[in-house]
Amino acid sequence: MNSRSSHPFNSNEVKQILEQIICPIVNRQKTYDSLKCTQLSKDLSQIIKDAIKTLNYDRYKYVIQVVLGQCEHENLMMTCRCLWDIQQDNYVSYVYSNEKIFCAVTVFGLFYY
Repeated sequence: MNSRSSHPFNSNEVKQILEQIICPIVNRQKTYDSLKCTQLSKDLSQIIKDAIKTLNYDRYKYVIQVVLGQCEHENLMMTCRCLWDIQQDNYVSYVYSNEKIFCAVTVFGLFYY
């Protein structure tokens, strides 16, 4: 397939959106509460998806993964594997943390043929 997007997924634009959305929302959380963070991760993924859609990337589908956790001197390793078109598909990862909570977000922009 030789289709090309007229407005391809731009990782720099998406990263700026993630920074603007995640920092203030995570900073509003004073303590880690697993029930609140479960809902917050769902809400964040929807907010991020809606914001990315305003960028009007031509023929892209999005997969958004949000992980929230408590900062307790722990380490976290996240990996993923994808089969994709290296010419069109892309992703952005962003991690933010404060004293109580960390938030790791990955956004995949997948070209739809």
